[in-house]
Amino acid sequence: KTTMDHTRQLKQLIYSCPELMLRLQYLRDIHTHAYLSAGVIRNLVWSILHHQSYGFDQIEIDVIFYDLNDQQGLKEQRLTELLKQKFPNNEWDVVNQAYVHLWYKTDDGCSISQYQSLFDALSVWVETATAIAVRLLENDDIEIIAPFGLNDLFELKLRWNKRLVSYPVFLARIQAKQFLTRWEKLLVVDD
Repeated sequence: KTTMDHTRQLKQLIYSCPELMLRLQYLRDIHTHAYLSAGVIRNLVWSILHHQSYGFDQIEIDVIFYDLNDQQGLKEQRLTELLKQKFPNNEWDVVNQAYVHLWYKTDDGCSISQYQSLFDALSVWVETATAIAVRLLENDDIEIIAPFGLNDLFELKLRWNKRLVSYPVFLARIQAKQFLTRWEKLLVVDD
């Protein structure tokens, strides 16, 4: 399948998931340039491709945005509060990617450079299939940021992105998150 097919497919899956749409609509209302990202998208797609139901209760949801004017983290705090009030059954992890470099350290304790954009931030995430963010636009279209495309997500491939973390950290994440137990068709690819 082409990237366009997968883009269409992802949009369809999102549109047909009322729980996800509710959260995207609310996020658009409170911060038009914030995105749902990572596990909530990846796990939804993998569950559907495994013919499993995917519930939104008690899951962690990652929200990202990029704002150079919020070094104090006030928008992060406000967004987290609003999302917790509206959807108390979710654990909300809201991160302004413009200032991750101030607190993030690599495996060997080194600092990282400041990200230049959300695309830049996503391009260092551990697995290619996790490096995806979506938001609902004013016209109800869905914008997708996916530096590695969507092929690995839809082809059920767990691929290590070597830009930030070591291979052992990638493998430890696979174990900790029980990817291969939850979705048995997943394949760890090393190319």
